[in-house]
Amino acid sequence: MDETLAAATHIAKLACQQWPCIMGEPQLFMHRENTVYKVETTTGPAALRVHRFGYHDKIDIESELLWMAHLAHNNLQVPSPFANEAGSFLTEVSIESRTHIVDLLSWLDGEALGRSNAALTQTKNELENIFFNLGVGMAKLHAISDAWALPQNFNRHAWDRDGFLGETPFWGRFWDASGLSVDDQTLLQAARGKASRELDLFKAAGGDYGLIHADFVRQNILVTGTQTHFIDFDDSGFGFRMYDFATALVKNRDEPHYETMKMSLFAGYRGVRDLSALNENALDFFLTLRGFAYLGWIDERRAEPGVEVRLPKIRQDTIIAAQTFMARPFFSGSPKD
Repeated sequence: MDETLAAATHIAKLACQQWPCIMGEPQLFMHRENTVYKVETTTGPAALRVHRFGYHDKIDIESELLWMAHLAHNNLQVPSPFANEAGSFLTEVSIESRTHIVDLLSWLDGEALGRSNAALTQTKNELENIFFNLGVGMAKLHAISDAWALPQNFNRHAWDRDGFLGETPFWGRFWDASGLSVDDQTLLQAARGKASRELDLFKAAGGDYGLIHADFVRQNILVTGTQTHFIDFDDSGFGFRMYDFATALVKNRDEPHYETMKMSLFAGYRGVRDLSALNENALDFFLTLRGFAYLGWIDERRAEPGVEVRLPKIRQDTIIAAQTFMARPFFSGSPKD
């Protein structure tokens, strides 16, 4: 057990004392951005989440949990937070002058839609139904959020122009990533400038904006039959709704049934909520933004095991995406004739 995991486990055990419903010891489930443990409670299994230090502050995490509780209350299949013995959705554990935040969430059953860097195993028909239901759930998430009167002091980061393309983007300065040539940096800076202007135009034209999940990757979509459930709201915040579509589709573009998945996602969404031509036609633009953000994210983690092996392809993919983007007519998010 490495020191970081040992520390997280110690924090988890201390935090368990704040939820009398927890029975027994926490069992490690996942040690990545956050460290997640499976625990047994008097009402069934739950997920104890030790947040990575310094990523979100207390108000940000409280806001995330209040939003999840509201979504669950409105019958969306997402984890629901447990209040601790003090009535709070989060617990603070202080060790060596650092205060760590821990929360407890209901456990959702289901298998992840897929794994990174591995082909999907579902049939075309199964994927059609899964992505249709994903679109339904995504639309409900957006609709429920729009109808919600935000609590006082609610605060989450924004996937807006600054969040993607500002001097300190939320996931890192992709144009300064390691291993880029001078020509690569020049290209990415030019693409960054064009994307900033296009995002402003898209927003001014009425691009749909509000609370979003912002990370519908395969591991965060749990599937039971063809029904879908959403987990991991760690990167959720305010943003353009088409970014949710992009995160659900970006890693599936090389799948043989990609077009089926895309059209099924759109169809499921439209059955619940309007999807204008302006927004639908902006998908490629937001796929590009997701690629830029991902390069910034992974470059900041290049010291982690296996990242250096993956970085060259991700850099190359980002350069190709930037070249394609720069060759497009300006304001690619505008409705097609």
